[in-house]
Amino acid sequence: MESLLKPIRVMSSRHSAFYTPLLLAVELGSTDQSFLKSVSEDFECSYAVAENNENVYEKVLNNEIDIAQSSVSSSWDNKYSKDIIHFAEINKMDGFHLVERSENDDNQDAFNWELLNEKEVLVDHSKQPFYMFKYACLKKGIDLDNLKIINAGSPEEMIKSFREGNGDLIHLQAPQSIDLTYDLYDEKGEKIVRPKVGKIVEQIGKVIGPLSFSTLICKREYLETKEYHKFIEIFHTTKLFAQTQDPSKILNFFEIFSIY
Repeated sequence: MESLLKPIRVMSSRHSAFYTPLLLAVELGSTDQSFLKSVSEDFECSYAVAENNENVYEKVLNNEIDIAQSSVSSSWDNKYSKDIIHFAEINKMDGFHLVERSENDDNQDAFNWELLNEKEVLVDHSKQPFYMFKYACLKKGIDLDNLKIINAGSPEEMIKSFREGNGDLIHLQAPQSIDLTYDLYDEKGEKIVRPKVGKIVEQIGKVIGPLSFSTLICKREYLETKEYHKFIEIFHTTKLFAQTQDPSKILNFFEIFSIY
């Protein structure tokens, strides 16, 4: 029997475990075996990640995709944002950390923001993360103009640069920030294949407080479709699941999407 619902085309601006509620929804619509298949009958969903500076607003506007992961700030000065709305929050807390290069974790003193005046900091220069970092500095009484800020490019390029010894701290989204804080061993547990290079000293979200951070967008007219109503039903379910379940129950899902 042919499905009454059209396949839903989803694109993410970034691919990260930080967007687990969305990725769980995508998993429900893209696999035969799923943790909540009983609620996803006739639900089919494709998934892609924006590459080469693709503008997800443009792709939504041109009907190339139906739904995209974005942020409120992405609508600012965006010529493609007309008739596109933010219809759901993925998370409501800035998910970025400050990771300090450190070979010694014995010092457990609280992080002093004044130290930024003496350090080189690799900062994510994407619009919303950068504005949130600047706002956190403002709340902590730090003059951004006095800081030695490095723009090393994409998060992957930032990590590579930091691991090569550049910068004293790095401003990075979880879970990539967490990956810098422990040694990763091979399958035998004998050889370190990815060494620890630092420790998390601050959570930007705690400094700023709750806000609409990551969102889902679509064309206004899409809100009237049965596909949208099915998607939002699924998304509410997967968001609650992500908030309440033991992380171990989602490990297989992470492996499917190769998040790390």
